[in-house]
Amino acid sequence: LSKHEISGKKKSGFRRFVIYQSSPLPSYGDRLCFILFYFKHNPVQEVQADLFDMEQGQANAYIHGLQTILNLALERAKCMPARTNAEFQTILKTFEDKELIHDGSEREVPRPQDKDLQENQYSGKKKKHTIKNAFVASMFGVILFVSPTYAGRVHDKSIADNYHIPPGFSLWQDTGYQGYSPVDVDIIQPTKKPKGKDLTEDQKNMNRSISSVRVRIEHFIGGVKRYRIVKDECRAYKNDFRDKIIGACTALYNFRIIENKPQYADNQ
Repeated sequence: LSKHEISGKKKSGFRRFVIYQSSPLPSYGDRLCFILFYFKHNPVQEVQADLFDMEQGQANAYIHGLQTILNLALERAKCMPARTNAEFQTILKTFEDKELIHDGSEREVPRPQDKDLQENQYSGKKKKHTIKNAFVASMFGVILFVSPTYAGRVHDKSIADNYHIPPGFSLWQDTGYQGYSPVDVDIIQPTKKPKGKDLTEDQKNMNRSISSVRVRIEHFIGGVKRYRIVKDECRAYKNDFRDKIIGACTALYNFRIIENKPQYADNQ
């Protein structure tokens, strides 16, 4: 903030940053509370502004500015997931646990006015207009990778084709990834029911066993969606906001989970 306005506009010179007493958010704690409250409850900006005694325009500037600062803080805390395949490969080079689990998740957005965008963002699965991200996590809760944000009609497997799982890893996935099989990666997924036929009892038991482990990724994504900004309809969109907040909310989840891992039988 010595070099930029809270709106993100670059200052003409360098000036030591101070918070003025007349500011509606007069301390660092107030600013942290402001942005975390917005992520957690996803209020309309008029309500956010009223709660923190400011104008709606000020609230909009603070939301976008403080979101950027929060992302930088989470990067310094080493909680931010990889957002590109190159970053993901760097993490996996030093990652000791060789078991990974992945899945996709959709977020609702307002119905676009543009006809082509309406068609592109319409999810036949959710029957809504959505955007989508893929998540790759360790077996014990830390989310290592969040894909870029795609339109709701893009299939999970098509997203998975854009990130790489190196040889030597085991990857747990559901039947939505049928056909996704990276070279020399041990794929563990339920057996899909053949058309017009039934699964054997052994296959059903194996599917239950696999699903009891694979469901962990649903718990992890649910932990991210404790923040309603990525659970409910996200109305903001400028400055690539919808993509940035999924990274921030995942990092906030990682920040909590690193010190308080979910308890499963194999990590107690």
